[in-house]
Amino acid sequence: MPDCGILMEKEEKVVVILLCMALLSLAIAYTFFYSENITDPLNPFSSSSVPGDEVRLEGDLLSKRFTYSGNHLLMDVDYGSGAVKVFVPSDSGSNEVNSMTEVNDRVVIIGTVSEYEGEIEVVVDDSRDVTVI
Repeated sequence: MPDCGILMEKEEKVVVILLCMALLSLAIAYTFFYSENITDPLNPFSSSSVPGDEVRLEGDLLSKRFTYSGNHLLMDVDYGSGAVKVFVPSDSGSNEVNSMTEVNDRVVIIGTVSEYEGEIEVVVDDSRDVTVI
């Protein structure tokens, strides 16, 4: 009866083993280096956040008011290590955010860290990025 199995030379077996090891190494490296970035793309806001960072800010709403011109909303949020200003432009839903929030609410805000007149603030792009919890 003829042998239907695949016969490989010694060199071919070594090449197959090396290819399998390379693929396994790539899979481990991908899981280790990229899985953290995929699961949590937003960093929590902290005192070390810098302009341009996309952040998730969770804290207590201390105050809110509209600007004198432009109908933009300014809020102060206590995030546990201090307070930070949150800026909601009028074209990003400042009226909606104002109507759905109250002082002392616990809020989660997604936004971009910016600097205005030497102070760090979080700028909201859309009213849906503000949630009362």
